[in-house]
Amino acid sequence: MNNQKLYNMNNQKFKADPYNFSNKLITKPDVIDILKKVNMNDFTPENIKLYQEAFVHSSYNFLEDYKEFVKPDNCLPLQGKSYETLEFLGDSLLGCMTAEYLFLRFEGEDEGFMTKIKTRIVNGEQLCYLATQLGMNKHLIISKHIEENCDGRSNQHILEDVLEAFIGALYMDCQDFKIIQEFIFNLIECHLDLPEIILNDTNFKDQILRYFQHNFKLYPKYNHIIKDNADKEFTCELLKEGIVISSGKGKTKKKAEQNASYNALVHFNVLS
Repeated sequence: MNNQKLYNMNNQKFKADPYNFSNKLITKPDVIDILKKVNMNDFTPENIKLYQEAFVHSSYNFLEDYKEFVKPDNCLPLQGKSYETLEFLGDSLLGCMTAEYLFLRFEGEDEGFMTKIKTRIVNGEQLCYLATQLGMNKHLIISKHIEENCDGRSNQHILEDVLEAFIGALYMDCQDFKIIQEFIFNLIECHLDLPEIILNDTNFKDQILRYFQHNFKLYPKYNHIIKDNADKEFTCELLKEGIVISSGKGKTKKKAEQNASYNALVHFNVLS
């Protein structure tokens, strides 16, 4: 995920004082506590710097625009690296191990079923929920502006990235796929209700697409309206042959699309 998009909506974000007194680097006991929440009581982290890097958002890196600001006493210094490369690694590991989990758990099911469930497990909203369940929000290293103006420690984009980065850090620390398998398998088992995920189809965008193709032989069109800085929400309109059928709002474009799709399904009496 390109985190730069998170700030481009407001060109003042990198011009504000970044120093944030709420930032505290994660410690070894903190990492152990996270691992205990997925019943990994026997693994001891070694390279704490990897885990610390996994929580650093790029808004708290050394940047040219920050040179004019002086670090206050008792405030965490700006960091040299963000979590983005660890996130890249963790994203691949998460996808691979989730696929393996579903393959083993639902032997006999077809590829379409497994793809659908995998998509529901690794979507941004679900990963944000899992990161929060593990208490990762407490350890984010973010600029003061992100803290105060961009949903701070409940920001979905950042939390989903950090969970993936943590997985990347865990692998680089242990260099053992079995440990990663244990973490991800236990994460799913301990914190997700798989029967509910299977039965509860909340991908309204996919549902309205199937409805349009079956009934109209058309694809729905989405029109995104620029984010309203007053309420910090995106607005999305769903159109059929140029006519607005419904609209929806959300903290992200994807959420706005889902809400617009849900409202369209209600409009066509597919959902009530």
